Parts: sequence; structure tokens; C-alpha cells
Amino acid sequence: MSGHGRDPSRQTVLADRYVLRGELGRGGCAVVYEAHDLRLGRLVALKMVKSSARDQQANARLAREARAGAAIHHPNVCGLSDAGYLPDGRPYLVMERLQGETLTSCLRRTGNLSAEHAVDIALQLLSALDAAHAIGIVHRDVKPDNVFLVPRHGCTPLVKLLDFGMCRRAATAVAKDDATLTRAGQVVGTPEYMSPEQVSGKRTFDGRIDLYAVGVILYEALSGQRAFPGKDAREVVVSVLVKSLPPLKHLRPDIPSVIERIVSRAIEKDANQRYGTAHEFQADLHEAKRQMAERRRAMMQTGPRQRVEPPPPPQRAPYRPSAESDEWDNQPTLQVQRLSRSARTA
Repeated sequence: MSGHGRDPSRQTVLADRYVLRGELGRGGCAVVYEAHDLRLGRLVALKMVKSSARDQQANARLAREARAGAAIHHPNVCGLSDAGYLPDGRPYLVMERLQGETLTSCLRRTGNLSAEHAVDIALQLLSALDAAHAIGIVHRDVKPDNVFLVPRHGCTPLVKLLDFGMCRRAATAVAKDDATLTRAGQVVGTPEYMSPEQVSGKRTFDGRIDLYAVGVILYEALSGQRAFPGKDAREVVVSVLVKSLPPLKHLRPDIPSVIERIVSRAIEKDANQRYGTAHEFQADLHEAKRQMAERRRAMMQTGPRQRVEPPPPPQRAPYRPSAESDEWDNQPTLQVQRLSRSARTA
């Protein structure tokens, strides 16, 4: 490496080990490259702060992501294998190279997901969050962009939770420069997936803000529409605080009622009414998954219900009372005809 401040994408090798091959993506303050690890002979993803975003906050965010990646070892969390600093002082991370797509890309392509598929993704995502929460780490930026789907043969994709750059220790005060709404009116994070207590700028938080985000993701994956759209961040924040979402079954009548109840609880505006832990959330989803599987097996055994039409009534000859019968008097129409006949005779 040479030249402080020069973008490493123009260089061949980083840290005498990683051959940069091309850009995979970029965000507000970081860029991710595909690289070849010369030491281990494999492809990796290498993330670094952009040269145009070199500031203390961007560096601190990548450092937090490195510490979280080193602390969390879980199959549903993108693995971290190395970290270091460029000659100009910018940090970099080396992570596993994932093949697949983000949940954002998937939903853009499919519109929505089946209940079974959405539940399976949520269960894996909650498993990752359960591991993070167990060591006191709250992600704070759970959203479809940070949910990566790795295809697997014969089953639903493997979920990988990305980007712990905004993570914090649970129940700790938020730094002064990290409030949700800054003086400049900017929102730190993605307000569409922030809980009401998060967007309102409360200084303490716990894992329930991550579980709320999973609930919003489930709502969107099932309904096929954004839960809290808005022209700008402030409009979204107001929507998160006051808007009541339409029931899922109004948008997707095929959604099982048990799924609707679970999602409704997950996105309650009052944190005390939501799931308290990822494990509790998972337990309800597992039960819903079991019920859906039983229903599917029952339908396969009996086939879809067909409407059985009742047999037609038996055919009977029309009722014709005799002329002398007293029943003529009980038939108004026939009585009129009788009177008319009598009148003509007279």
C-alpha cells in the first residue's frame, strides 16, 4: 500500500494479503469490495470507510461492527475473519463473501412471501438476534437491506444478519451525537423499522426494538407493501408514532389468523405489550409453523373441500282440489274464478 488518502480500490493488494477484485456495494459511509484472500485462497468481502467519509463517527461505527462480529459466533450472522487499518488510518473489516440477495431485493422481485417462507426467515433472523441479545448487544438497524438470503438446495434460504455498525449495549445511555433526531433534522438509522420509543429519542433501549423491527419486516413481507411510507424521515417518524396499520387479513385474506396475531403483537407501539425476548417470539412462530404444517397435511390427505349441493326436491303433481271440496274456499284465486263463473250463469 502506498499514499495516504488514496482509495484502496485502485491498488492491487491490501495488507499484503487481500487482492481487491471489484466493488460489491456502498452505503452512506462505507464501501464493500470483493477480494481474494491470498493466505487462505478464498473469496472474502472487505469493508472499509469511504475516503470521502473519513470522520470519527464513521470510524467508530466500523470499529463497533468489528467488535460485534468478533463477539457473536452464529450461523445467521455474517462472519468476521479479520480487521485492521489502512495506512491513512481508516479501519477495514474482512467478512465472509455471501452469494445471494438482500430481502429488499427479494421483495422487490416477488412482491410478497408465503406465510411459510416469511416465518422461516423471521425464525432465523430471531435466532441471530437471540445470540446478540444474550451478550447484551442490540443491533438497532434491523431492516430488509441488512437481511441477506443465501440460496440452499431444497429448502428456504439461509439468513445472514448484516451490519452491526449501529449496535449498542442494551439499557445504556445513547451518546449525545447519536440521538435518533439530530439538531440538523437527520435521522440516525432507518425510521421505517424503528420502534416508537426509538424514533421519539428515548435514551435507553433494549432488545425489544430489534424485535419490533422483525415484526415490521414480517408485516411488509406478507402484505407486500410498506408499513410506514413517507415523503421524508420526519413524516415517517410521525407515522410510526401514531399510525395504526391495517390488519394483515384485510390485505392478504389467505394469511392464517395465528400469524396475524403474532405480527400484531410484535408491532405494538407500547413496548410492554410486545414480545420481551427473541426466544418468546420464536416460540409463537414455531407453534404457528406447526399449525400451518398440520393444516397442509390435512388438505393433502382429504383434498380441498368441495361444496356438496343438496339433492333436488321430489317432483309432485300440482295440487288440484275437486270442485265440491271445501278447500276451494281457502284458495282466493280459485274463489274469484268460481264467483266469476256463477255470475256468467246468472
